[in-house]
Amino acid sequence: MDKRLAKQIIYGIFYLAIISIFFGIIYFVSIRSNPTCFDSRQNQKETGVDCGGPCLDCEIKTLSSIQLNFIKSFPSGNKSILAAEIKNPNGNYGADNFSYLVDIYGSGGEKIKNIFGKSFIYAGEIKYIIEVLDIDYKEISEMKISFSDINWLKKEEFERPKTQIREVSTKLNDGKSVEVSGVIVNENAFSLSKVRIAGFLNNRSNIKISASKTELENIEAFGETSFKIIFPKGISLAENAASSSSLFNFNIADPNKTSIYIETIR
Repeated sequence: MDKRLAKQIIYGIFYLAIISIFFGIIYFVSIRSNPTCFDSRQNQKETGVDCGGPCLDCEIKTLSSIQLNFIKSFPSGNKSILAAEIKNPNGNYGADNFSYLVDIYGSGGEKIKNIFGKSFIYAGEIKYIIEVLDIDYKEISEMKISFSDINWLKKEEFERPKTQIREVSTKLNDGKSVEVSGVIVNENAFSLSKVRIAGFLNNRSNIKISASKTELENIEAFGETSFKIIFPKGISLAENAASSSSLFNFNIADPNKTSIYIETIR
């Protein structure tokens, strides 16, 4: 081989190596992104792909999201009551905070309102979201709910306080609205800053036909306080109140006509 040609080849390989190193440095410094918890790689001392180490705990990453059991609307004069039953399927983790968004659609399929809120849910808990809507019941055709920004905590870090409901009674007010009252007992050695009590009325087929709620504050340790839930007037016997004009004949001797649920906040 000609010495001159050999020298040119050597110089070419040398310059090519220099150029490769140069562009390699540019790639790693400027183009290639830094490791993150969302790059589908096990890096930066993660114990799993995008979990553990500086990222979200791997056990939390595999948790099931909050589930929707049902979402309904009930009539309340020229307004309506939204009631959603949600469930945390995780027995060892609760969420001390999460966001929810309810989209409400009209008869033409158009979105007529949305509601944004925040709440919490204990490990394995079934709870209820109840909202009063400034929308006529007949205008609602569909409702959808989604959850986001769920902050999971181990059960031991976010334990559900112990409470008890007793002396529950029901009555008709002037034969028009239903009142459910009772006493809630705080069975904990600490006070409860807030307690929300949700109530449902059921028809003869045990179908929920109305919902309401009340809120109490500052129940002392081992203390008790009375509560009262007032349901709207003109409750229908049918599940779909728009199809019946008859009022609900509430039988106060039938315990299946009411369902009471407690939401406690320390």
